[in-house]
Amino acid sequence: MERKNYTFRELNRFQLSDWISSASFLQDSNEFMLLTAHSVVLRILYEESKDRGNSCRIISMCSSSDKSTLYCSHIHGRSFDDLVIFAGNAFGELLIWQPFKGNSSSHKIDCKTTQVELMCRQPAHNGVIFSIDYNDEFDLLTTTSDDRSIRFWKVERKTNHSWSELKLNVLASGYGHIARVFKGKIINCDGTAFAVTVSEDSHTCIWSSSAELLLKKRIQFGAVIWNFEYDSETNTLYSVGSTGNLLALNIENIIKSNTNTTSSMVAMSNLEPKEYVAKAKFIDHSIIVGITNKNRLIYSFLHNNEPKFTQKVGSWQIIDQHKAFKCTVFEVQDKIVAICGYKRLTLLKYNSTGVFKKLFDDNITDGVIRSFHFLDNNDFLISDEDGKCLLIEGEDLKARFYISLPHCKEPWTTSALRIKSKNSKEYLLISNRMGNIILFRLNCVSGECNYLHTIRQLHGALGATFFRLQELQNDNIFVQSAGHDGSLRLLCINVDSDTISAYQRTPVPVTWVEHLIVFENYEFLLGFNDNHFVVWSQEHDFSVQIPCGGGHRCWHYSIISDDNNTKWLQLLFIKNKQLRVYKQKLFNLTALTTKQLRNQWHTRSCNIMSVVEINNTETSASILISAGDDNVIKVTKLMPRNRLSQCAELHSHISNIRALKVLQVKPNKVLIFSGGGRAQLCIAQLNLKSFRIQELLSYTLNKTERNKDERLNSYKINPETRIMACDVIKRNLNHSLEDVEYLVFLCCSDGFLRKVHFTGTFEVVAEVAFHYGCCLLQIRTFGNAYVVTAGTDGKIRFFNSNMSELPIILAHHGSGVNAMDIFYDSNDNCLHIITGGDDQSVSYSSILVQENGVFQIKSKFELENVHSAQVTAVQFIFYHKTLYAYSSGLDQNINKINVQKQTASIICHTTISDIKGLCIGSSKRCFIYGCGIQIFQLE
Repeated sequence: MERKNYTFRELNRFQLSDWISSASFLQDSNEFMLLTAHSVVLRILYEESKDRGNSCRIISMCSSSDKSTLYCSHIHGRSFDDLVIFAGNAFGELLIWQPFKGNSSSHKIDCKTTQVELMCRQPAHNGVIFSIDYNDEFDLLTTTSDDRSIRFWKVERKTNHSWSELKLNVLASGYGHIARVFKGKIINCDGTAFAVTVSEDSHTCIWSSSAELLLKKRIQFGAVIWNFEYDSETNTLYSVGSTGNLLALNIENIIKSNTNTTSSMVAMSNLEPKEYVAKAKFIDHSIIVGITNKNRLIYSFLHNNEPKFTQKVGSWQIIDQHKAFKCTVFEVQDKIVAICGYKRLTLLKYNSTGVFKKLFDDNITDGVIRSFHFLDNNDFLISDEDGKCLLIEGEDLKARFYISLPHCKEPWTTSALRIKSKNSKEYLLISNRMGNIILFRLNCVSGECNYLHTIRQLHGALGATFFRLQELQNDNIFVQSAGHDGSLRLLCINVDSDTISAYQRTPVPVTWVEHLIVFENYEFLLGFNDNHFVVWSQEHDFSVQIPCGGGHRCWHYSIISDDNNTKWLQLLFIKNKQLRVYKQKLFNLTALTTKQLRNQWHTRSCNIMSVVEINNTETSASILISAGDDNVIKVTKLMPRNRLSQCAELHSHISNIRALKVLQVKPNKVLIFSGGGRAQLCIAQLNLKSFRIQELLSYTLNKTERNKDERLNSYKINPETRIMACDVIKRNLNHSLEDVEYLVFLCCSDGFLRKVHFTGTFEVVAEVAFHYGCCLLQIRTFGNAYVVTAGTDGKIRFFNSNMSELPIILAHHGSGVNAMDIFYDSNDNCLHIITGGDDQSVSYSSILVQENGVFQIKSKFELENVHSAQVTAVQFIFYHKTLYAYSSGLDQNINKINVQKQTASIICHTTISDIKGLCIGSSKRCFIYGCGIQIFQLE
């Protein structure tokens, strides 16, 4: 298909005195209607004239008798006489009225103003109505609200051409969202009415006209969905969200009954009466092997009909008539079938001729075998109910290692991984039902398995479900793990010390993660959410959702490709003693290989950001470390053409993050100090080469020591204390790289300035608090000895590193200081301070810092009303050895301030709303962040 380029040009611009609620074109393309937020309808004519140019003229104006503020509206009709207004207000009322009723207007006469009465006032929701849609083909009306519901109405009229007698009947209400429903729309598919809703919870729901929920799917990666549109020709849903992504979703398999993209079939059975398949697995994409409740081993062929790509399961064939033990574990890998029970292990291998060859069949333990893991095609790990664990290897299947597991109620393993390091060390990593992850060292010469280290309950009490070797280095081995806690964990095995540590946790929207598969360098997680089997990836969100009843059941999968190289997922599971087989598209390879420019910025407002410049012989780049209201710290790399590429995420915080300090300790390593709600301070280490993050500490503030200068005699810990800002002083005690300490200064919302003293290994030495008297907002350190603070009282105060207040106070603002930056010139011992406040002004001070710790004010000035709203961002910068500053605020203007001349000038206007701050890198790039991010080059 040839891609067309369209160019838009502005024809005319005009401004109204009220909010515009909705707009619609009439049949005459030069006429359109505008509806304002206070129920005024404007009929506007667009005219082009060579003499007067382009113009828009109001030719008719009509208002409703009800003047309540509209939160949403819908204009129905394309002709002037048939217009009907559907509107919703904050009281949950649905208002219907017809403007220009019985009125006619000519283009040649002056504008007429009329007022009409409401035709209908209908209580509809228990909250604000956010969207209305009406379809005259079905006489169906839908409304959505912040009460999280969609409501269906039947519109009854006396005649099809008259709205004079109108009656609304409630058909049904649907509740599928857990947050405000911002948009609902009726769609027509082959003469059948469906409804689609999108919400603040990042989900879309598809409903039947009786409010039956057909699909609930997350489509915007956790961001708020503002709006959507539907293309009936391609059955594609296009949605836009708060992060700026435009995403497409094909819903043909949901709204069409004769779909060929997914199918289910209950397997045909020729079993004995009351016999059913108890466990089943795929041997390959066309063969299913199972074991019945009567311990018979069976298999069947799965036939695919290419025209519709549906499945047909053949009759069961008997492999083993009757087994002497009950099967407790049933596993398949690479056409090897493992059957475990009381003491006994049976291994079978399927060959291409349809024959199952028996590899092993004998007693191997003293109790019931509870777990079996394929470490390799010739390596197996077995554990029983008594805690006996064996590692079996080789074609003779002899027990090579005996592993001692901890004693507990259920002493068997949940996952296992065998690793051989680059220096020939061999490790065995297992997880057990106590939730522990245990590292062993294997000595192949002596046949010994030595315990090394344990991480307790990393994935909860049920343990890990799988391990995956991510990278093998000379000094470190990185392993990825998952479990039933809805997260992925990165583990690091240190080869020198033979220890294992947890690096970072990544939450995923899959509650029970069972498997991870990789195709075309994309990782897909397979698991369960409530009663659905799901497939999720970071790049494509949820691609498969199949109702199955939950994760406590036997299930298996296989991946196949068709002639178009489209990947299909085959899923089998047992439900109500019946074997069910599903098939659904996993992804389209052509779509994956197409370059996607997905925006991976914060799903909520970004509160704080720092820029790290990498300049060495290997590479040169700008790394953005940001944190926000989504409780996430993001590490993003600035690519060519100012494109952002996400490198890592840190999910240590349980509440939104306001404070961030990045401290570079090595050329390729930085420490990240972050603070936020719930009095939580987190410390992590980032590798700037591999972009792996090691979580070092999560610390909750606690009053452990009194300062002699503290003004209050008693203090009760407030668990809701929020850390608003932080800065760090690094001290080398003996001037060596290893012997260091860190003094972390914290501004807190409860009116305390705190200092937490850490050792080089981040053990807490002491915590000291000073009662400041108001909520602290800003903090900076300088000279490795002094601290500058500002709060809601608008004053700048100074402290030394011992938390003693210095006798100097600067009154910069009459209210809160929202932004502050300092520059300390060690050559002349001059400190420059610039701040922005709620009073819309920018203030500057320069202070001479004398050797005896005495501060002397050199100069000071204030630029009043330099912005028309709160100033939320300021930063110093040097141009040609002259000190300048840039400021921004909620008015979205960016000002350049000449410190020497004490002047300010607007240089540009940004599109970022709710600006939280700005950063200027060494390459003179300016980053404006808040609800989004904008990057531009300074002059």
